[in-house]
Amino acid sequence: MDTALNSADEQRVGGEATILQRIIAVGVTLFTLYVALTLQFNSYQQLGTFLLLTLVYLFVKFPLREEISYDVLPSDSYYDWIDRALIALSVVSYGYLIVFSQQVIEQAGTATPTEIVLGIFAIIVVVEATRRTIGWAIPILAVFSLLYLFIGPLFPGVFRHSGYSLEQMATQIYVSSQGLFSFPLAVMFDYVFVFVLFGALLEISGGGKMFLDLAKVLFGKVTGGPAKLTVFASGSMGMISGSAVANALTTGAFTIPTMKDQGYERNFAAGVESAASAGGQLLPPVMGAAIFIMMDITAIDYVTIIERALVPGLLTFFCVYMVVHFQSVKMNLVGLPDEMIPDRRSVISRLYYFVPLVILVYLLYTGMSVRRSIVYSLAILLFITFIPKDARLYDPRSESDTLMSNSLVDGIELACKRAAPIIVAATCIGIVLGVIGLTGLGLAISSVVMDLAGTHLMMALLVTMVLCIIFGMATDTVTVYILLAILVAPSLVRIGLPELTAHLFIFYFGMMAMVTPPVCIAAYAASTIAESHPLKTGFWAWKLSLGAFLLPFAFVYDERLLLIGSADGIAIAILTTSIGFVALAAAIVGHIYTGISRIERGMLVGSALLLIHPSLTLNAVGLLVGLVGGYRQIRSRLKDEHLRSTPAKSD
Repeated sequence: MDTALNSADEQRVGGEATILQRIIAVGVTLFTLYVALTLQFNSYQQLGTFLLLTLVYLFVKFPLREEISYDVLPSDSYYDWIDRALIALSVVSYGYLIVFSQQVIEQAGTATPTEIVLGIFAIIVVVEATRRTIGWAIPILAVFSLLYLFIGPLFPGVFRHSGYSLEQMATQIYVSSQGLFSFPLAVMFDYVFVFVLFGALLEISGGGKMFLDLAKVLFGKVTGGPAKLTVFASGSMGMISGSAVANALTTGAFTIPTMKDQGYERNFAAGVESAASAGGQLLPPVMGAAIFIMMDITAIDYVTIIERALVPGLLTFFCVYMVVHFQSVKMNLVGLPDEMIPDRRSVISRLYYFVPLVILVYLLYTGMSVRRSIVYSLAILLFITFIPKDARLYDPRSESDTLMSNSLVDGIELACKRAAPIIVAATCIGIVLGVIGLTGLGLAISSVVMDLAGTHLMMALLVTMVLCIIFGMATDTVTVYILLAILVAPSLVRIGLPELTAHLFIFYFGMMAMVTPPVCIAAYAASTIAESHPLKTGFWAWKLSLGAFLLPFAFVYDERLLLIGSADGIAIAILTTSIGFVALAAAIVGHIYTGISRIERGMLVGSALLLIHPSLTLNAVGLLVGLVGGYRQIRSRLKDEHLRSTPAKSD
């Protein structure tokens, strides 16, 4: 998942974790895996313990005063006591639900005076933890939602309600399954944390380096090899890690310096990394943790989702790839030198990292529950990493490995660092959903969207796109998807859009916010490595991702791109869209074999739009326009081929 951490925040949470942070991270992991395998607790016990441990971890990981060390005696710092007070409030408020869970279940529908006070404490600690980790946007939304409960009578029209009491608020938000403990937190516990753990351990054990080395072998020698290997490696890792920011900072640490060394301009190099990192979640068969959340919300099976998302995901990367190719030709950039290409046998010998991924997809295909599929795949990953010596996560015979200081614990702490901000953000969104459920706000918002769009699908899609990008600029993709899937997706479905198509549309644009200036979080992260200008990097990432901005509209109006329809119709749609993206990529770069004029660029953009359209007549017109716009390029290419094939005359 993407946290909305900026680059400075990522650096802040990096580095060596303290022993206490490691212990808490291990505690979160062991509890989650134990419940996943035994299912012996009720929802208050399992979700309450999970959230409590996460909150304690975050208040330790993100102290108000960064220099505080929790491995030494407590200081008298004012900030120190605030952190400890928040930890105490977390223990009291959520510990109450864990200890008295049966009593809370039996008195469903009411909150005692004690629970009203504890409910306020529980809300405060979640809102503060979210503020510290992903910023102000979601906390402000949560606080405004709570205020809306009491000031609703002052609102006009469909947003007006009669008002609610503190007892009703505590009942809905604290002691029911409609607020803090609603489905966003349940999804984090059931699927997301274990999946993030899987990706972190795969990366720590050497899987990330294997993907990078494989990309070097596949693309290292071709034109623009360094950038093309970035597209492949970052796309592969982004699919597994589920975090554009984390992906940009991990694979980018290798790919961006390589591109710069080979002559790529630093803003472009960072833009390629951030575009590929952001697009990773769009790529089946894994799609980060988002696919599991989509399954939970829509009740649509795994196989159907990845089948529908396959072609759009591949086309997204195809467009990025073609922009990279034309830019590399324009800059006359060749592949990597031989000394930077890994030995093929070395790469082949490490392809065992694909085994747990293949098994994960297979288990999901067979219909096994998501939780058990991920847990079993994680067990297989751990088993595999113990076979080769250099991939072992923990070796008790090694002097450098101790119980709390080894690669296995490093991976667990990395997973907590990545997942914890999303866990509290999802819980904070649960507050918003609780208010929506109590007041009927969701119907009001849906009504407003319907009024703005009427029955006009394109207008509804444009409104949804704007909402996705606005919310996505302030928070992570998963949080945006959950929020708008509840608020906006029903409106799109009522207009006539199929449910899965509506959810994929929302998810795609939530992802694109990661590379949309001015607040393009993935680009900001990549720019710290490239030492580039964040906004210039963001504009390159946006240009590289333009195909992904068109794709959601394309598959809404042409369901063949979602593999719905006859085989020949699907093939034609994929072919024309691919040609359209080639034309679009050429127009973006302004170069194919030679420079492209402004008029030719305009013709290529028009050609791309016509080729993406579902009408065969417009496709034919688009192809003709593209040929006219690219005529000079074709003639130049044929002339070069003729000169190369004609032997030079001897004197």
